[in-house]
Amino acid sequence: MSRRTLIVILISLALLTTVSMAQITIDGREIPSTVGVEYQYYTESDSIPVNLGSAGGPQVWDFTTGGTSLITSDIYLDPAQSPPQYSRANIVIQTDQLNIGGISEPGKMYNFLSRNRYLIGALETTYEGETVDFALTPPLTQMVLPLNYGDSWSNTLNLDEQFTFPSGDIRIELTANMNSQVDAYGTAQVPYGEFDALRIRSDVHYDLTVSIWLLFFWYPILEQVGDAVDYNWHAENTGLVLNVMAQGTNPNFTIANSVRRLMNTADLAGDELTKLSDPNKPNTFEIEGAYPNPFNSETVIAYDLSEESQVYLSVFDIMGRQVAAFDEGLQTMGTHQVHWSPEGLSAGVYYVQLKAGKQTQVTPVVYMK
Repeated sequence: MSRRTLIVILISLALLTTVSMAQITIDGREIPSTVGVEYQYYTESDSIPVNLGSAGGPQVWDFTTGGTSLITSDIYLDPAQSPPQYSRANIVIQTDQLNIGGISEPGKMYNFLSRNRYLIGALETTYEGETVDFALTPPLTQMVLPLNYGDSWSNTLNLDEQFTFPSGDIRIELTANMNSQVDAYGTAQVPYGEFDALRIRSDVHYDLTVSIWLLFFWYPILEQVGDAVDYNWHAENTGLVLNVMAQGTNPNFTIANSVRRLMNTADLAGDELTKLSDPNKPNTFEIEGAYPNPFNSETVIAYDLSEESQVYLSVFDIMGRQVAAFDEGLQTMGTHQVHWSPEGLSAGVYYVQLKAGKQTQVTPVVYMK
């Protein structure tokens, strides 16, 4: 055997070793489930430049830099505190992902982890102080297990739910088809660190109608039919480290509609975790309202804190796009006010979202020019 041939073989073996090491496998024992752990993410929305690379691997995705003004979180709760209808759930997550464009409050995902599947069984959130929950039948597959490069699965979602709120009756009709595949592997670099990861690509087609009961008829107030491409990077024992999503069908998009990057993890104290798990916990704050409302130039948003808290206030339109943000920082106990004067916005309904510590409230305001 010539020296040149030997060198080629050694290089080939080295490359094969590198590739095999990058192709991790995630099994059920490596899905995060520890009660009391919080995963914090830098979250951006609307028109974020991204470099997704291509399918296959090994690859390196560098998402270490980006916007840092908004932090969202996933908190793992005690499944024993689940309501009776979801008592089979063995992983329960309180997540800001269910904060639908500021319109609803953060909610809970009731998940079922088995040896060969990781499923979402139900979603629960709050709107106008009323619980909104969706039992998913059949449950949605988040991933097959053990998860490997090349795995694929599909989901079909059909919802038709009616809810009664102080402002009236709402009907939500949603159908969606989701085709998912582990299409790439490599190293994901995020603010919290560097992770060997598998990338899941999901192609989604959805049809959403939100209606109100008006004069004996359901009157549509929001109708959306569209497509989206959603990428999720998962690592062993850490779970989701990166999420990037864009509307449309192009998997090679360079401008994303949303990006979540893991920036920290924390262990919650026992009393703090107990408050989160208790559905009857008292709020440590309250939005007193916006005055005037409706308004035509400026409104004053008042809120009251029963204890010192980190406060972040933002405004969303009915499509879920953030149109204003106020980083209030650490605020003392008592009543506080924020003045909002819309600029370049059309008349309509907007939603003011107040985050204080790990709690959130939402109130609608009406802008009239």
